[in-house]
Amino acid sequence: MASICNHNPDTKGKQVPPLPNLTLEQIQSIIRALTGGAGNTKKPKIKEPSTFHGERDQLRGWLTRLAVYFKGVGWEFNHNNDKIVYALSLLRRDALKWATPYIERRQDVTWSCWDDFKNELQGQFGEIDEQGAARAKLMRMAQGSKGGTEYWDEYRLIASQTGTDDATLTYHLMKGFKTEPRDAWGMDGSDSQDRQFVANWAIKKETTMAAIKHMSHGATSKGTTASSGNPSNQNGTFRPQKDHQGDPMELDATRRRPGFNISAKEYQR
Repeated sequence: MASICNHNPDTKGKQVPPLPNLTLEQIQSIIRALTGGAGNTKKPKIKEPSTFHGERDQLRGWLTRLAVYFKGVGWEFNHNNDKIVYALSLLRRDALKWATPYIERRQDVTWSCWDDFKNELQGQFGEIDEQGAARAKLMRMAQGSKGGTEYWDEYRLIASQTGTDDATLTYHLMKGFKTEPRDAWGMDGSDSQDRQFVANWAIKKETTMAAIKHMSHGATSKGTTASSGNPSNQNGTFRPQKDHQGDPMELDATRRRPGFNISAKEYQR
């Protein structure tokens, strides 16, 4: 495989002048002067990428995390050997089996820079037909129980690998949304092919519908609670419920009458 490493043509065949002998303190002083003191700025700790076991559907994400890490530690440019050695240290299982002959020098390496090494990984563990696999995933995608934003993020990631035209991608995007925003889009009559616009519209519509549903449910619950409380007069005053079990004094007198041999009616009289 031909190398895609970038070489500087201006340095070919030219003798590089020797660097002056500088102490560590002098070098640090020069760095601080060139960066305006930025050398003393505390950088956030960058989370190290996880190991890679050779899963085809995980390679893209793993390489992306490596790129973020390299940028965070100052390896975004150059540092080719450092990047390769670090990536090799994270390989496990099938990925490590592939790399072992190269590490043991039983097989000559086919890369001379990080981009070459990355291409070798993609050729070995990437999707065999990236576009075809991405299009198949896109055809099966649906929002389901996910929120609109989560669905859009997953869709956008897969759509970037399909090589499909915008009109087709927009159609499949809206087709995968839930029924409510999809029907609302049809009634709206918009013919925009901008996927970002369509996604934002659908997410906003879904949020609005959820808010209305929540308010309607709250109003129904409140009405049910109010109707189940104590009755009131038309002027708002309290109207006590009638006691169908008789007058309390009458019942009490009946229960507590002496043990005379007379009826309750005669006793009350």
